[in-house]
Amino acid sequence: MDGSSLVALFLARSDDTATSALPRAPKKVRAKKPGLSRREALRGRLASALHRLAWAIEPDANGTY
Repeated sequence: MDGSSLVALFLARSDDTATSALPRAPKKVRAKKPGLSRREALRGRLASALHRLAWAIEPDANGTY
């Protein structure tokens, strides 16, 4: 599979409104997901920051910092 095939697959999945390639095919309408609350967003950012901090102080594979 060459690079253009991968790009074509990506583009085909980026617009997921059609369910068929037929001319008068029914369209699928996706319901919007509810947004995150402030608390959930803060929790996610805090978790990411703590993970990055842990990875920063994690010793290397040979045991040095």
